[in-house]
Amino acid sequence: MQESTGSFEFTEDLSIVIPTINSSRYIDIILEFYRDHGIPVIVFVDDRSVDDTFAIAKRVAQNILSVSNPGAFVAEGLIERMSQACRTKWTLRIDDDELPSLALMKFVREAITHEDIDTYNFPRHQCAVSRTGKLLSHRDLSPLDHRQWRLYQPAKVRFIHGVHTPGFSLDQDLRVEAAPSEASMIHLDWAVHTYDERRRKVERYDAHTENAGTKWRAFYLYEEQGASGNRFTELALPEFRKTTLEIARRFENLYVEI
Repeated sequence: MQESTGSFEFTEDLSIVIPTINSSRYIDIILEFYRDHGIPVIVFVDDRSVDDTFAIAKRVAQNILSVSNPGAFVAEGLIERMSQACRTKWTLRIDDDELPSLALMKFVREAITHEDIDTYNFPRHQCAVSRTGKLLSHRDLSPLDHRQWRLYQPAKVRFIHGVHTPGFSLDQDLRVEAAPSEASMIHLDWAVHTYDERRRKVERYDAHTENAGTKWRAFYLYEEQGASGNRFTELALPEFRKTTLEIARRFENLYVEI
C-alpha cells in the first residue's frame, strides 16, 4: 500500500473516500473541487490502473493510497477495504465521476452527530455539460429515483461485493434515512467518459453477471434514447461552475448542445 502524506479525517468521526481507476484524464478536475471548498478526501487508487492516475491525484490531493482490489469492479470491490483503512465511525463514499453539492456536505456534518441512523441515501442527478460549461440534468431521470447509499457507519453494516450495490447489504435491520432533496450529488459519467467507454462498461457488467449491464443500458448510454438538448435542463448549483467550465474545455467532444 503506497501512501502520500496528510491527515485522513475530515473530522474525527468521518472519512470521505474516493475509489478510482484509470481516471488520469479528469481526476484532477474532480479533486480540485474538494480542494477549492476545503473538503479533505482520501483517494484510493486501484493498483490495476495503467495510466498516471496516482501521480496526477497526488499533485492535487494530500491523501492518496494505491490499493489492491479483491473485486471485479473498482467501487464495489474497494468499499470494505476503504472503510477498514480509515477506521472512522462514519464513511462517506463519492465515486471519481461524482461530486457532492455543498448542501450535501452541510447535511453530512449534521447527520454524523446522530446516533440513531446507520446509513443515509442521497438523490443523484444524472448530468451532462453544455458547450459553454452549463451543468445539465436529464429530465427523464429523477434524482429521487436514483438515490445512493453513501454515508454509513462501517461497524453497523455487512459488506458485500455485489454489482450495483452500495457495497453493503440493505437486507438487514439497518436504521436508514433518506437525505432531503437539496442534499444531492451530481453524476458526471456522461461528461467525462465517451460512449464507447460506457458501452464497454455495460459489456463488462454483462460478462460478470448476466444482464447486469443490459438492465441499465439506457442509463449508461443515454445517446441511444436520443441526445437532444431538450431532454436536459440546467441545474443551478453555482459551486460546480469552475468544474463544468473545465470539463467543457477538456472534453469538447462530449458536450450536449441546448
